[in-house]
This record gives sequence, structure tokens and C-alpha cells, in this order.
Amino acid sequence: MTIVRAPASRVALAGALALLAWMGSSPSLAADPAAVPGVPSATSQPAGIVIEGRSGGPFVATPQEISALARTAASLPVEHGGRQARYEGPLLWSLLQHAGAIDASKPRDQVRQTVLIAGRDGYTAVLALAEISPEFAGKQVILADRMDGEPLGPEHLRLVVPGDRRGGRSVRDVVRISVGPATPATPAAR
Repeated sequence: MTIVRAPASRVALAGALALLAWMGSSPSLAADPAAVPGVPSATSQPAGIVIEGRSGGPFVATPQEISALARTAASLPVEHGGRQARYEGPLLWSLLQHAGAIDASKPRDQVRQTVLIAGRDGYTAVLALAEISPEFAGKQVILADRMDGEPLGPEHLRLVVPGDRRGGRSVRDVVRISVGPATPATPAAR
């Protein structure tokens, strides 16, 4: 018996075509090509930010709730350090407490949890919960709703991480925040 293998380029092309066919047949992906699993699409986005954590189900923080929380401000470089912008909004820690996504009375748990922040376009960044916990590093990470004194608008809230040398964790148009356990490292197989 002789096995004939297709060239790798044909296999890759067939896989890409199958993916495109699947995307076209999926109603959610066909309607919103930028859809990303776990991130609400533009058409299904509730009015606010979906926050998941220890509470029974997702909590939707409305723009009014977010603006009512205690506020802080930070000035950071924008556009690769060209100029400074002043961002204002509540601390991420305060928002997570308000949503019931964390248990501040259990600091030992905080060192084993992560915070995943997702933007409308599917871009995500991760923080260790202990980074923003007042019991540990206490970083003043902000969910900004104002920039240079101007409102960003409820659909353009932005995560601001003071002290980062690069803006990779500065997620724009935040739609979802999830708090969960860090995945434990597994020993390498020998």
C-alpha cells in the first residue's frame, strides 16, 4: 500500500478554506467577523462591562455605577512616549470589589488569581490579582472613563496600568473582565 501525502501548502490551503467555510456557516461569526469567543460582539454587548469572578454569575457594571465609584488619576505617555495624557476613573480593584468578583478578606487567594481584561476587538491582557491588591503590590490600575478631562464614552473605557514601560496592557474599549485561578504549572515530562 502506498500513501501519497499532499504538499504542506495544499494542506494549509485546505485548512484555511475549511475555516472560512465554517465561519460563513456560523451565524454569530458571519454577522460579526471580529467576534472572539468569550467576548461579546458589538451587536450583543450589554450597556456596561461584564465582570466575572467568585459571585454566582456575571455582573454588568453600568457606566453610571463605574462613574459613581471613587476616582483616581494618572498621567502616562501616549503614542510611544510622544506626549503625556491624564487618565481618570475608578481603580480596577474597587470595580472588582463592587462587582463581587473578589473576596478581599482572603488575601492568600489573591496570589493565585489572575484578572483577564478583554477589549471589544478581542485584544486581551492579564494582570495578577496581587498586583492590584492593597494587601500586596497595590498598583493603582485604573479603568479610565476620562482622558485629558474629556469623557471617553461608555463604549471606550480603557485599562491604564501606571508603571508599565510599554502600553501592551492598556486595553481599549473594555467589554469584559474575568477573575479566576491562575493555571498551575505542570512539571515537564522526562
